Amino acid sequence: MTRAVIKLYSDISSAMPRMSNIIEGCAYNPEANLLAFRFKNMVINMESRLINISHIEDENEIKPLMDWLVSLINGTNNK
Repeated sequence: MTRAVIKLYSDISSAMPRMSNIIEGCAYNPEANLLAFRFKNMVINMESRLINISHIEDENEIKPLMDWLVSLINGTNNK
């Protein structure tokens, strides 16, 4: 089991409220700009410029997760 920390180039705070409504089982703290949820067996904690991913069993799991997050963030920014 391993962990990944991904630093973001831009602030995703504005997308977080909508993401919290879209992602099933998501917990969101708007005062702290923190979002947490599970994706498959991984635990994802997102801040405005940082993504922490825990319980990674295979690094090949990261790409589908990141592709999904990018499309979700880009979709929420367009609304």
